[in-house]
Amino acid sequence: MTTEAPAGEYPALAQVLRAQAWRNERLLNVFRAAIWTGVGAITGGAELVTIGTVSPGAVIALAWGIAAALSGLTWLRRVYRPWIASVLATMDVTVLMLCMQAGHRYLLVNDPALVPHQLYGSGVVLVSLLAASVLRFSWRLSLWSVCYGAAAYAGVLWLNDAVDVFTYVELTVIGLLGLVLVYFARRLRLIVRQVVERDALTRFLPAPVVDRIAQDPDVVNLKGESQVVTALFIDLRGFTALAEAMRADEVVRMLNEYFTEMAAQATAHGGIPLQYTGDNLYAVFPENGGKDHARRAIEAALGMMRGLEALNLRRGQRGEPALAAGIGLHSGPVVAGPIGSPDLLQYMYIGDTVNTASRIQGMTRTLGRPLLVSGTTLEGAGGTACFVAEPVGDTQLRGKSETLPLWSVSAANAR
Repeated sequence: MTTEAPAGEYPALAQVLRAQAWRNERLLNVFRAAIWTGVGAITGGAELVTIGTVSPGAVIALAWGIAAALSGLTWLRRVYRPWIASVLATMDVTVLMLCMQAGHRYLLVNDPALVPHQLYGSGVVLVSLLAASVLRFSWRLSLWSVCYGAAAYAGVLWLNDAVDVFTYVELTVIGLLGLVLVYFARRLRLIVRQVVERDALTRFLPAPVVDRIAQDPDVVNLKGESQVVTALFIDLRGFTALAEAMRADEVVRMLNEYFTEMAAQATAHGGIPLQYTGDNLYAVFPENGGKDHARRAIEAALGMMRGLEALNLRRGQRGEPALAAGIGLHSGPVVAGPIGSPDLLQYMYIGDTVNTASRIQGMTRTLGRPLLVSGTTLEGAGGTACFVAEPVGDTQLRGKSETLPLWSVSAANAR
């Protein structure tokens, strides 16, 4: 038997299950060593005191417990192969059956009254051993363990002429347990596979798009679709001069710390961080994530300003210069879809709305305002009833023939 993933499954899935199965096998081995050593020592000690001899079953249990402890301290810590779980599961059942048979013969001679309890008590232990196989994430191994365990248990009872109506009840319970274990192992593998697939998709697609695909694979038109969004651009001020005075690793650390703070604010308000270009972050807030996309985008921008203040406090404590940024927002229609070459695609939101948001961000430097939004965005967000905003007038944006009303937003109004 094997716990390896079938060839058709994703390598990432096999890797995840294999790593967790190894951890679980080491944990099971700790219990294996403790239980079998304890059973062998306690049973053998009690027999030695009361009868003056030690049964072969106690010796077998103690030997298997010691062997498990030694394996856990040596090779099982360093290496793991899928077949190891199969061998250990088979050995657990085999050792139990040997102890059961040896104990039965021993008690027939030394204490016949305990024989029925010993036989059926072994059935309880068998069920526990079989249930533990769920931690190995293999429905094949679970099926093997149940089939082998049931056959071995019935065989020992038959050899000792101990089969009765309760035997069939026990075997039925074991069979039902096997069905549950097989079903659970297959379902768990499916769940882990879905998680791995989603993780892989989120490396290439925005999380909301992945969620939509998970709910209905036909809902997303990968050929492109029209959407309404609020686009947000945030750009560091004076980055070039700042980077020239820093080592390469310091620049990378600064940008990662900065982008982490800014992207977290976008994500927290239902936005999708799409692109990091130099010191520039581009994010969108799609309407399909909520009709209040404009409000959420402005709240995210205000959160970015607060986050930048907190970041500057930390930088000041480290003796590093403060950072400044400008943020621009605009709402409107875009085209969403996978853009690029067949060898490299990226899911993007493109169109005049995005270009306008970028132009508005550029005006933050000219107008000396850290956060500028278009009139369209402010109106969609609830206007001055929801945000503290000051009009800066109709502004001519680069590349635009018409002026656009811009507003400087500084805070959200209390609700």
